[in-house]
Amino acid sequence: MARRSDTPTRSEVTEKVEKHQDDMNDKAEDVEETVSDIETVRGTLDSLDLGGTSEGADEVEGAIEGAEDIGVGEFDEESQELEQIQGETEEHESELGERSDTTTSDMEKISDASSQIHSDAAGSELAKAEDNARRDIEFLDDQAGSAQTAREESQHLHTEHQARVDSGRRS
Repeated sequence: MARRSDTPTRSEVTEKVEKHQDDMNDKAEDVEETVSDIETVRGTLDSLDLGGTSEGADEVEGAIEGAEDIGVGEFDEESQELEQIQGETEEHESELGERSDTTTSDMEKISDASSQIHSDAAGSELAKAEDNARRDIEFLDDQAGSAQTAREESQHLHTEHQARVDSGRRS
C-alpha cells in the first residue's frame, strides 16, 4: 500500500485552517486600527482653521500630512501581509480540494472492488472503508469551506478598508 508520508492528520488540517483564520483576523484588526488612525489624522487636518502665520500653518499642515503618509505606508505594508495570508489560505483550500478529489477516487475504487467481492465479511469491511472515505471527504470539504468563508470575509473587509483609505487621499 502506498501511503504518502506528507498526508496530514485531521487535527493538523483543522489547526492550519484555524491558524489562517486567526492570522487573518489579527491582521484585519491591525488594518482597522491603522485605517482609523488615518481617518483621525485626515479629520484633524480638515477641522483646523490654520489662522496663525503662513509659516506656522504650512508647518502644522506638513506635519499632519506626514502623519497621514506614515499611516498610509503602514496600511500598505499591513495590506501586503494580509494578502499573503489570504493567498496561503487559498493555497490550503486548493490542497484540501485535491485531497478530497483523491479520496473520492479512492472511494470509487473501493466501491468497484466491493462489487467484485463474494465474501460477506470482506464486503462488510470494504463497506466500512468506503464509509470512512466518505467521512474523510466530508471533513476535507467542510474544512475547505471554512477556510474559503474566512478568506472571503477577510477579502471583503480588506476591500472596505482600502476604499476608506482611498476616499481621503490627497490629489
